[in-house]
Amino acid sequence: MRKQPQVTEQTRANLTQAFWELYRDRPIEKITVREIAERAGYNRATFYLYFRDVYDLFDQLESEILEQVRMLVQKRLLLDDTLDFSHHMGFIVELTQRFSAYMPRLIGGDPSFGERMKEIIAPLLDRFIIPEQGLTEEEQDVLREFYLSGLLGAINRWMGSSGEMPIERLIELVVAAALPAQVPRGGAGY
Repeated sequence: MRKQPQVTEQTRANLTQAFWELYRDRPIEKITVREIAERAGYNRATFYLYFRDVYDLFDQLESEILEQVRMLVQKRLLLDDTLDFSHHMGFIVELTQRFSAYMPRLIGGDPSFGERMKEIIAPLLDRFIIPEQGLTEEEQDVLREFYLSGLLGAINRWMGSSGEMPIERLIELVVAAALPAQVPRGGAGY
């Protein structure tokens, strides 16, 4: 007998939600399969139909989120001739907002997640934001890290705040900060 896809996805979603309810309060090492299954209303055998262990569940969720961001960047944002930063930033933040229950914990608690997110977003900066002429490769690397860390930090802070700042205002702030100013070549102390 084959399961209906809707039932399968709902079961997976219920198990994932149960995991996140536990993960908000304690580290992953302290969460058991039994706790997740019971919280979701299933037995352990059901959990193992979908995941090898707690870490597999966590990895699959991270990968799903990152894949959606990757698809947005590759299939939409990098195909345009110019970067309408406020429009495109809106897509990225809205996608991040869709995963708002997970993102602050992922960005703040899992360094590898933040690094993988940066790798996905970096081609946008390389193509549209970071000036190629006049900067050394090292200077471009520093500027790229500045933008990427700032963007992830701003999103994380915004999602962890009281929720009073509308998404539109966050986008305005990030766009104003990210628009490339003239980066001087050399200067005092170089």
